[in-house]
Order: sequence, then C-alpha cells, then structure tokens
Amino acid sequence: MKIRSLAAVPVLVLGLSACALEPEQLGGIRQDLQRHAEALPQNVLSRPLNVDDAIALAVAHNLDSRVKLLEEVLAQGKADLSIFALLPQMAAKGGVAHRGPEKATRSRDLTTGSTGNYSTSDSQTTRTYDLTATWNLVDFGIAMLRADQEEDRVALAVEKRRRALHLLVQDVQAAYWKAVVNEYAEKKYNALELKLMRSVADAENAERSRVGDPMQMLAHQRAIVDTMRQIAEMQRQTATARADLAGLMGVESVASFQLAELEDGAELKVDAATDDVESLQQVALDNRPELRGEEAQFRIDVQDIYTELLKTLPGIGPFIGRHYDSNAYLKNNAWADAGVQVAWNLVDVLSAPKRIEQAKNVAEITRARRLALGMAVVTQVRVADIQYHQALKEYRLTEQMAAIDRRITSLAQKSRNAGSGSAMEEMKAEASAMLSTLRRFILYSDVQAARARLNAAMGVEPHRPAEVANDVAQAPR
Repeated sequence: MKIRSLAAVPVLVLGLSACALEPEQLGGIRQDLQRHAEALPQNVLSRPLNVDDAIALAVAHNLDSRVKLLEEVLAQGKADLSIFALLPQMAAKGGVAHRGPEKATRSRDLTTGSTGNYSTSDSQTTRTYDLTATWNLVDFGIAMLRADQEEDRVALAVEKRRRALHLLVQDVQAAYWKAVVNEYAEKKYNALELKLMRSVADAENAERSRVGDPMQMLAHQRAIVDTMRQIAEMQRQTATARADLAGLMGVESVASFQLAELEDGAELKVDAATDDVESLQQVALDNRPELRGEEAQFRIDVQDIYTELLKTLPGIGPFIGRHYDSNAYLKNNAWADAGVQVAWNLVDVLSAPKRIEQAKNVAEITRARRLALGMAVVTQVRVADIQYHQALKEYRLTEQMAAIDRRITSLAQKSRNAGSGSAMEEMKAEASAMLSTLRRFILYSDVQAARARLNAAMGVEPHRPAEVANDVAQAPR
C-alpha cells in the first residue's frame, strides 16, 4: 500500500503542474481585437495625428511588428536555456522494493558436485538512493558551440525585426500622406464639384439654346469634365490610404482617429537629394539588416562544421557518484565511486567526411547568398535614389505650376468682378487650380514615399521624437 501511495505522488504533482502551466485558452477574435483597441493610447488618438504620431503608433501597436518582437524574445529565451547544457548531468534516483517470498539461492560445488543449503543475500525490503554526476567533454564542446549559435540566432531575430520595422515605417509614411491628401480632396473637392457640374449644365443649356459659340461651349464642357475625371482618378489613388494606415497603426476602426489637415498654400518640407550615391550604398552595406542577418547565419553554419567534427571524437567524461542500499546483508551500505567513461560511435566516424562536407556546402551557400544580397542592396539603393531624384524634380515643377494656377484663379476672379471676364473662364481657372493643388499634394506624398524607400534601402533607423514615443509608450499593453 505504501508503494502505491508513493507512486501516486508524482502522478498527482504532474497533473497539478499541467493545470498550472496550461496557457489561457483562445477567446473570440472579435473580443481580442476589442481588447487591443482599448489598449491604444487614447490621448494620442484624440488629437490630429502627424506623421511622427502615426509612426510611433505603428511601431508600438502594429500586430505584425509585435509578433517579430515576441520571436526575438523567444530566441533570447532559447539562448538563455542553452547555458544549462554546459553543466554536468546530475541524476538522482531512489526507490523502495519489496520481494515475497525471500530470494533464496544455493550453489553447486564444481569439484564434488554437491549442493549446499539455500541462502539469501538480499533483504525482503530494500531502499536504494543514488546521486551521480557525469560530464562528457565532447558534449560540453558541442554545447558551447550550440550556445554561440543561439546567440547568433538572437542577433538574426533582431535583424529580422529591424527590417520589419524599416518596411513598416516606409509603409506608414506612404499611407499617411496619401490619407491626408485624400481627406483634403474630399473636403475641398466636394464643395467645388457642385459648381463644376452646374457649370457643365449651363454650358449644355447654352449649346442647345445656341447662345454663344457652340464649339466654345463644348470645349468648356470637355475641359471641366476632363478636370473632374483627373481629380477622380487622383482620389482613387488615395481612397484606401486611411484604411491601410489604420491597419499599420494597429487601429481597427478608421473613424477612431483624425489626421492633421493640409492647407492650399502650405509650405511642405522635403529633404534635399544627394549626388553621392556611393556614400549611400556604403551606409546600406554597413546597416542593412539582411546583410547582418546573413553574417549571423554564416557564423551559425561555421559552428555546424565544428559540431560535425566534434561528433567524430570519442566521448570521454568523468563521473562521480554517491550510493546507498539498505540491504542488511551488505557490510557497507553507503559507498562512493568515481571514474572515466569512454564511448565512440564508429558510424559517426565513417559518415564524418560526408557530414562535414555537407556543413561546408551550407556555409558556402550562405556566403554566396550574402554576396548576391549585397549586389541587390547596392542596386536597390541606386534605384531608390533615382526614384527620389525624379519624384523631387516632378514635385518642384508641380509646386511651381500650382502657384501659377493660384495666381491665374485670382486674376480670373478679379476680371469677373470687374466685368471684363466670363464665369466660364473663372470656373476653368478654379478647376485647374484645384487639380494642380491636388496633384502637388499627391506628388508630395510620392516624394515622402520615395524618401522612405531610400531610407529603408539604406537600413537607416527611423527617427521618432522622444515626446511622441513617450506618449505612445504610456498606453497599457
């Protein structure tokens, strides 16, 4: 009965441990999203967001970015656990055994052939305890290599998260400015659209009534409709930007935040372009997370070569133990022993050349992949720099055109008020000014997106103002 009770103890302990360690069950995805939305910093969402606010929210609350962070934490946890593999193995054993009837034996004399009486050398009930420590030197060397590999895997996870962060910031900057432009277009164009449609209808009526030159009426209609079509096309380019931005910031509802407004003649800042593309490429080669990750992967592959080499060596390790046996027939119930164990798997020796060669091939593949990636990085920087130059040039021209159109609109209004201008000319000027202003803002968003692509291509860490980051970081997780 005592043995059964003792056997039930570990079963009970394991059962209780399983209940305590069981993770929380998955709830409804809608409820999880709702809890995530409640954890967002409402003090930040309640004010008009600038681009720095949007980036800070995305960095802190983007769900894909949070997965990368948890993967980094997991890699660090594995690295911490790998240290325990360097310690000697220590095993503690104990047990109680009862035999019934007693173990009785007798011996036969090989010379005379006679047998003696039955005897026993074991007690019916015995208790044994053992504490043994062993240390395999080959396993210790492999464990050291594995620990270094786990540290490199942590570095690999860090670089993956950095790359994800760069791409996230790039996407946020592009989505933010397009969303701001879309709100501007909806606010300004909705009021202008009715006037444009009324102007087209008036021209159609004048054409039917043969008031004025029909060709002039048709030309006016065509100009106004073509302008409306171009504005609608620009709106289509930015229509989904707010929804994209909400997803990037980890915000479920597009109505739960507001954006800073644009003004018609707002002065928009852009970074100057550089002509030293080689310096940009060098920055990229020094900072791109993918290249750093491949360097960490190469170190892991090299450690695998040494690991395969160590596996060919015989396992040599000392051991020391302390033992106890309650058998009443033993003179010394407690004793200690120590020694050295040697084990050698000959199959590992035979397969070693193939395994080492395979590990070398893996390392060479990583080397070649890093070289190819370096060429791709150089190309990406050059292409991104060209795109930024072109976007900046086109923006400057469009900005100049928008300023000219604003002056034309002002002159058309003055002429109309003075009685020397027509309503149609004023309407065409106003529509052209709206189109050029909207095009200017869209091209500004393209400039910002091109700059973000260039920064991501160079592996530059995104800049976030400290006060914005602190406001976002105060939200509960």
